[in-house]
Amino acid sequence: MSKIKFQLMGASAVAIASVAFAAPAFAQAENNDSANDRDTIVVTAQKKAENVQDVPIAITALNAAALEAARVEDSKDLQFNAPNVTLSANRNITIRGVGSASYGGTGDTNIGVLVNGVFLQSGSSFGEFFDMERIEVLRGPQGTLFGRNTTGGAINFVTRRPTDRFEGYLEVQGENPRGIRTNAAINIPLANGLSQRFAANYINRDGYTKNLLDGSMVDGRNQFTLRSSTRLQPSSSTTVDLTLTYFKEDSDRQNAAKSLCTPDSAFGCSPNSVSAAFPTTNFTIDSIFLGGRVRPNTFSANPTSLREVVIDVKPFQKAEDFLATLEINQELGGLTLTAVTGLRDGNNSSERDFDQGYRPNAFNPGTFGTHVIPDAGNGNGVMTYLLSGRPVTTTEYRTSQTGGGTQKQFSQELRLASRLDGSFNFILGGFYLNSRGSGYVDTWTPANRLSGAVSKFSTRLGQVESYAVFGEAYVDLAENLKLTGGLRYTHDKKHIETASGLFALSPYFIGDADFDKLTGRAVINWKPTVSFTQDTNIYLSFSRGFKSGGFNPGNNTIPVFESEVIDAYELGAKNTFMDGKGRLNLALFNYEYSNLIVGNLVGTAVANTNIPKSRVRGLEAELVYTPIEPLRLEANLGLLNATVRSDFRSSDPSRGKALFQLQGNQLPNAPRRTLKLAAEYTVDAGEDWAVRPRIDFYSQSGFHSREFNVPADRVGSWSQLDASVQFANSKKDWSVTAFVKNLANKDSITWLEVNSELVGSFRSAFLLDPRTFGISLRVGFE
Repeated sequence: MSKIKFQLMGASAVAIASVAFAAPAFAQAENNDSANDRDTIVVTAQKKAENVQDVPIAITALNAAALEAARVEDSKDLQFNAPNVTLSANRNITIRGVGSASYGGTGDTNIGVLVNGVFLQSGSSFGEFFDMERIEVLRGPQGTLFGRNTTGGAINFVTRRPTDRFEGYLEVQGENPRGIRTNAAINIPLANGLSQRFAANYINRDGYTKNLLDGSMVDGRNQFTLRSSTRLQPSSSTTVDLTLTYFKEDSDRQNAAKSLCTPDSAFGCSPNSVSAAFPTTNFTIDSIFLGGRVRPNTFSANPTSLREVVIDVKPFQKAEDFLATLEINQELGGLTLTAVTGLRDGNNSSERDFDQGYRPNAFNPGTFGTHVIPDAGNGNGVMTYLLSGRPVTTTEYRTSQTGGGTQKQFSQELRLASRLDGSFNFILGGFYLNSRGSGYVDTWTPANRLSGAVSKFSTRLGQVESYAVFGEAYVDLAENLKLTGGLRYTHDKKHIETASGLFALSPYFIGDADFDKLTGRAVINWKPTVSFTQDTNIYLSFSRGFKSGGFNPGNNTIPVFESEVIDAYELGAKNTFMDGKGRLNLALFNYEYSNLIVGNLVGTAVANTNIPKSRVRGLEAELVYTPIEPLRLEANLGLLNATVRSDFRSSDPSRGKALFQLQGNQLPNAPRRTLKLAAEYTVDAGEDWAVRPRIDFYSQSGFHSREFNVPADRVGSWSQLDASVQFANSKKDWSVTAFVKNLANKDSITWLEVNSELVGSFRSAFLLDPRTFGISLRVGFE
């Protein structure tokens, strides 16, 4: 990966330099004011720069000032600031109940993640948010301009672009539990029309979970991100932006904080509840391969605290990722030609304690056929088996799971957009993506003895090649009435080479499949003049989004699943009132969902299936109000009802693979309510200094983590309260901020993930961070 990265850096530098010296340079326009004004945000949700209030789409847009005020540092924080947006398993974003519930090397996300306009096939692993210009959260299918994998919406991360001013900042943040976070950036004008910006982020913190076995803390972070941004304007009509991002992580984190189980003699763990216990019966895999050798009910007690575990395998997570984005804008009279190129190269590996428990003295000594288990001298058997591929000889029952993968992609988009003076404008474009990935997951228990992992998944190649053409037209029917219509044709070619098995991989399944779809949208928006607002934008829209089907890794019985489609109807209103002191945006929506893709682990195979019909209905409201100049109030509310409509029966691996009716069940990760409230007060302290206390509150109702809606998959309602006080100088970009997140120190479970029935179907619990407080110091310079 490093060779590719540095070759691209060198080639880009040469290309930019050659253009810079081949054409006369023009001064760049400064664009910092919009980043500092939270109430006037320019977005590119329709692939052109527009005020967010003028765009007939439900959007939450957070610019640099808004991100700093609400202390939005990562995706967990982002969900607190947009209605009907949730984060499952602390990694998968769901919007309006639509999110990724499938498995597989060619499986796609439902939420498009874009960095500087480049679509990421396998989501983002580029660490925390820093030196951002803005983040746009588009809710609802974006099937025309953004295309595939946006049935739920899209999130566009736009990093800070270079400007023609010398400036920069250093921000250092100390936290308790022990942690340090550092952000820094420097902007350098190199020549007239050529500017360079460097930015970096570094995080090193202790874990939030205590391992009572050895007293260590796990789930820490050790990672950094480097970013280089170059802007070239060889003429007043040409702009070139090149951004290179490199991310590296070497942490002792585990995705799930803890295993939960209510013992059940039939299934290992009960489907009717979860508690801080372990199965009292042996795993099915042990009954099959280690009959009579494993003592049941030998787990040490599972601590009742969600922040405490007893584990005998130290987890780690390593990742390395590189992303290059290149955007070229060329003005051609009343037209703008845009080229957006993306290149990505990444890899990751991990190891964790699979059952997240400790089982001492777990084996019976004796002779079992040809298998001899010696006596340790105290009546306990000593067994030799593979753990993470390494032989261990012990009286303890230890388990682990190892995994890793690679992801590479190239994408190219070309757009031609008009800026005509008349009543008609348009965008035409084409898109190409070639993504290749690989991955494996091996699960190790004593049942594998010396034969290999007891459960093996491998996708040695998963490839997606996607082509699309699209167009959108904008017609002014009257001075305050506008019609938008767009279509997109997408053709996906998918190839997979995948296998699974016990102890060894079965022969690889090699499959090819093609998926195509015509999607689009139609919108009519009206800007009436009314007495109680300064600006009102009412829109009615229909949009269609689709997510292409794919393959079930290691499943030769059901190798392919079909594409899913959403037809969405939305009525919205965006309002500015009281001379700009208030902003109220409303959206009412109805989705007709066809072939919803859901997946489960069945033994050593993956089973993705399609639920024929589902429906999602909801309401969203976003309010910003400044009743008096020092006081700022923010609120958003999301209401949701997402249900399965089909008469459809599906097999539940956690309940003996029996068939269960899903009709009327709630869709996974679809809380009926999300609520955010915030208040901020600015006190003038003189000499350009201000004191700014702020409180943020978020809550969401409970939901189910699987479509079966069993009580053991129920995630309860939870809330979080954050507070901060900032002392800032507006002229010098200096500030000191004291903050606390999760003030009430709640151990909120955000997701419950069921594991294979071969190991008792225990649930892995994912948590929000505990109470974290600290001080952040920022010093700007110019």
